[in-house]
Order: sequence, then structure tokens, then C-alpha cells
Amino acid sequence: MEYFDLDLLKENIEKNEKYKNMIETMKVEVEDFMKDFHDDPSKTSRWGHHYFCSKDGGLLIYNRKTPNIHVCEICGHEYKDNELLNGVWVYMYRNEAILTAWKSGVLYRVTEDNKYLRYIEKIVGYYADHYTEFVLHNKEGNEFESIEEMEWGCGRIMPQGLNESIVLIRIVNSLELVKDFISKDFLEKVHDKLFREAFKLLKPQVNKIHNIPFWLNNGIGVMGLFSNDKEMIDFAFEGEYNVRKQLQQGVTKDGFWYEGSIHYNFFTLEGATNLLLFSELYDFDFGKEKEIIKKMFISAYKYAFDNQQLPNPNDGWPNLNLKSYSYIYSVATKIFGIESEVGNLLKNILKSDYERGQFPLSRPYYYKNDISLEQLILIPEIDPSTAKPVEQVSINFETSNCGIIKQNGINVFYKYGHNGPSHAHPDKMNIEVVIGKYSLSRDLSNSGYGNKLCNEWHRMTPSHNTVVINGENHVSVEPGECLEFKPNILDAKVVDVYPGVDFRRRIELSNTGFMDKFYVYSKSENISDYFFHVEANLITDLVTESADLVFNKNGYQHISEVKKVINDKPSIKLDWKLGDMVITSDISLENKELFIAKSPDNPITGSRTTLIIREKASEILYELKWSIK
Repeated sequence: MEYFDLDLLKENIEKNEKYKNMIETMKVEVEDFMKDFHDDPSKTSRWGHHYFCSKDGGLLIYNRKTPNIHVCEICGHEYKDNELLNGVWVYMYRNEAILTAWKSGVLYRVTEDNKYLRYIEKIVGYYADHYTEFVLHNKEGNEFESIEEMEWGCGRIMPQGLNESIVLIRIVNSLELVKDFISKDFLEKVHDKLFREAFKLLKPQVNKIHNIPFWLNNGIGVMGLFSNDKEMIDFAFEGEYNVRKQLQQGVTKDGFWYEGSIHYNFFTLEGATNLLLFSELYDFDFGKEKEIIKKMFISAYKYAFDNQQLPNPNDGWPNLNLKSYSYIYSVATKIFGIESEVGNLLKNILKSDYERGQFPLSRPYYYKNDISLEQLILIPEIDPSTAKPVEQVSINFETSNCGIIKQNGINVFYKYGHNGPSHAHPDKMNIEVVIGKYSLSRDLSNSGYGNKLCNEWHRMTPSHNTVVINGENHVSVEPGECLEFKPNILDAKVVDVYPGVDFRRRIELSNTGFMDKFYVYSKSENISDYFFHVEANLITDLVTESADLVFNKNGYQHISEVKKVINDKPSIKLDWKLGDMVITSDISLENKELFIAKSPDNPITGSRTTLIIREKASEILYELKWSIK
């Protein structure tokens, strides 16, 4: 397999106006960056998750020309001379530098202009020449004198080994484009002064089955294959926590990374798929685990709602869809073939007319948020118009503790358990609902980890569509049990969500809506709150009075405008405007109180209408019927 087909790219540039414009845009971007490229090993990078506004959780705007000024994209607040944020700016600048090297490789091949070769040598050569001068440090800001003394998680150029691996793989991709046109002496220097030193840094940090050590292994393997470094290759594929073992033990039988986040699922796929690509390029036998990677791409497509929006439990970023990850599908399509099942999935993703959901950090390069650099380089000939339709059906991912049921445009995703604490949210029995092309309720995932609301709201039980006991977060991170699965039914239970408290939830779809029955079984009487966060406008006039939920921690402190609904009947019907539809919720209220409130969205400058149904008892049934009018 060849990484790059120049004739194929040129042929498609001639046929595709977007490709032409992308190349021209990249020329401008590269020139603008290179006219004043400079770095300094004395500048320490800081963790990107700090780059969020403390006032509203908005992402701060990275501006290469203002290293000491950082402006919130939402409220416009300006942070000046903030040491921590200045350090994040350094991290983002270095990411941009490495992406510039990669873009320069493409431009050199297309234009044959030697200046682009010099740009790669200048950027990559700088980091090779000065690599060991960069201070060993971690995302917490701690610095260390030597690898022997460092704590787990350190980087040199980047704030942690994870980010170091990401940029190292991008460096190798840039060099792969020009390896036959750049001097052997330069490539040897990069190997000896950058890759070998990075190997020393990353090797001791590969110590468990987890997305970060997996990424480090992938970075080591890609560097090793490109440089024909047997020690690196052997470590990546034969070491104690090698990539094959990571895939065997870290991926469920359903084809998902065990940490239960769709973003971390694709994040691990990004590193692994790059390693698989370079294994193919250098005729190295990746092993039978290649099929695991293939299954992960197929399973992730089946996991999506009909509108290709992705359910988003646990840690990650908000508002993701399959198109968010088209760049990784592009690499996979290069490996498995444009006419393969994975290639057809990518065609369907590219053919869809929705806007790609973006990530705030570690952004891949896209032209106008439409065409990824990977697509341009690896599969420029792909034609989305030839996509074969893929039927999206109900499916239960039992070893991943989740499932999605679909009927007549009504989709409910149901998460009923965990596979451990890593990146988990306390959200047993949480559901997300899409009706047609509209989201009735989605999981917020979280904002950057450095953001106040991440730990105070997004990682709290009340921010999810589930039940809270006595104002406390769920404590279990164990799997649940599926009791019944049919195309229109998902019924599951979990024991000891809290000590002595078990949950069961049954979701049943009809052609016009769904029934939600949530059972609580406890050994003692408790205050039990059922939460459902609605992304539709309430249009029913209600009689209410101001109320206090009593609890003021674990997320309750961020619930506002709490009103108790005055109702003397055993049930109540509420009408909601959702897009061009009216949805009715029929809520059983026998022995229960109903509250309407506001709670933070993500980003937190927005808010959602929150239903809270409260009952004090040991055994409770919450029953709601949602239907399209």
C-alpha cells in the first residue's frame, strides 16, 4: 500500500473545486504561520482543558498573534497575562506548528516547491534539535529533572505524554509524505534526537489497559515502523501492555472501548488506526486485532441515532455526530478500501447534510469543517454519491451496558451500566431521546476538565435523566443486566446503585412515542427524585409556586427557578414544542410532587427545562408516556 498517490490527488483536484480551494487556503495558512515561526524550550506548555472561561464555560479563542490575551467565545471576557492560560496557548501553538508541517508535506508534493520542504525541516528539525531541552512536566504543572524521577503522565513539548504521542504521529505523517525527497541525514537526526528520546519518555508510562497508554504505544509503534526501529516495534507489539493486548482487553465484544465514552472510543481508534495504517504501509503483520478495529468502526455507526447524532454518555465533548469523526473513518477507509463496508459507512457520513460537530481541543484539520486533511491525502477519490443505504436498526450492546431502540423515527438510547470508574459519570439508567431530526433530551457529556461546571454539574447525577436518592450521586460503576430486548423494548436493572437501592427501567416504543417506567427498590424510605431534562419549549400553562428542593450539593446548587406544579389529579399532561412537532408528556403523579426548573446546558450559557418528580417511599414507580400529537 502507498500512503500517497500524487496523480490521483491531482486528478481529483481538477475535478473538485473544494479540493482546489482547500489547497489554496492551506498555502495561505502555511505562509502566514511560517513568516514568524519561533518556539522556546523554556516555555512550558499547559493542559488544554484549562482553556475555558471561568464565568460561563465557553472555550477561549486561541489567537496565534496574542500569546498573552485570551478571549471567551461566548461572553467576550478577556484574560490577560494569565500564566496558566499563556501555557495553554503554548500547547496550542505547538499543535499548530506540527499541523503546519503536515500541510507543508501535502503542498510540497502538489507544487514541488522546495520551500515547503524547508518548512518541514525548520519545524520538525527545531523540535528534534532541542527536544531534550524542553522541561519534563505533566498536566498538573509539575516539573522534573530526569525521566527516572518523573511522575506518570509527563511530556516535553506537550503537557502530557498523551499529547506528545498525538503530535509525534502527526510528525511521522508529515515525513511520510516527503521521505523520498528529504535528506537521509535529516531523517536520521529526527530518529536519533526526537523519536529515540521520545521513546525513552513514553516507554515507562505504558503501564495499564487505558486510553493513554494505548495512545503512547501507538505513537511508539508509528515512529518505529517509519524509522525501522526494531526496539520500538517490538515494544509496541510485544510489550507487557502492547497494542494487541490493549485491543483484546480494552474493547468489549460489542466493539467499544471499555471506558464507555463515544469520544474516547474514537480517540483510541485514532491512534490505533494510524498504527494499523503504518503497519500496512511497511508490510508489518498487525495481527488478528485488525478485525477488532474494523468492528469498532462498524459498531460506532450502529450506535448512532437515525440523524447520525451520537449518544454521549460519560466524559467527552458535547454535540458530537458521526461526521465529527470522518477524519478517522478516512484513515480506516484507506486501509479497508473505498468499496469496503467501512468505506460505505464513510460515504454515508459524508453524504449527510448536517453540520459536523467540532471538538474544542486537539482538533484535526478540516477545510471549512467539511474536508479533513486525511481525506484529501489518503482517499481524494471518494464519491459520497455512490453510498449504499445502511439500515439503522435497534441494537443492544450488552457487554457495553447500553443499547438503542428505534421505531418510526423515535430513537431512545439507554445506558444501564458501567465497565469501571474510568471516565464514568454517575448516571445509571440514563436515557437520551431523538424524535425525527430533533433531540428531545441529550446527555451533556462535559466541558473541559478544568471548567468549574464539569465537576459541579456535568459529572453529577442530577444532570442526567435518571433517579437521585436523597440528593446523593450514584456510587456504583458496575455493569447492569438487560432483562428484555426487542426492536421496540429495552428493559434493564442494576443492583446497589446506592447501597441497598436497586433500579429497573423499561422503555417501550410505539409508532407515536414511548413509555418510560422507572422502578426504585429500596430497603428503607428515601427521598427519590426522577430527573428528565427537556430540549423543547413547554407550551402548557401551569399553576405553580416557588419551591426549594432542599438539597444544595451534588449539582442541585445549579438548578434554578424551581417551581412546584399545583395539581390535585393523579396525572398531568404537558405539551411541548419540539421543532415543527408538538410532543405530549403524560405523567403519573399519584403520591408524587412535580417540579419544573431550569438547569445548565453545555455550554452553560444555555439552559434546559428540567422535570423533577419526587416521592418519599421505599418502593416507587415513575411512569411517563411521551407521544407526538
